[in-house]
Amino acid sequence: MARNGKKRSPKPLKQNTLKISERLWQVRGGRSQNGWGQELGVPQQNLSRYLAGGTAPHVDFLIHLAKKEKINMNWLLLGEGRMGR
Repeated sequence: MARNGKKRSPKPLKQNTLKISERLWQVRGGRSQNGWGQELGVPQQNLSRYLAGGTAPHVDFLIHLAKKEKINMNWLLLGEGRMGR
């Protein structure tokens, strides 16, 4: 709580969202959004928002992506360690 007795609002995750979007671009590689979306079972519109950094990916998507693409979750979320497992 803030000193004035009111609850503090959480800080926006925009900065982290941008970093995750950059890592998503690396995972995607040369694949089209539509093709990659079909591989992952995710609508192209969702991928477009994630890649642009406008929408933070849902945790279920990130877990699915990490398993399917054999990605290190620490790298995907935090940029720590190596991309692959």
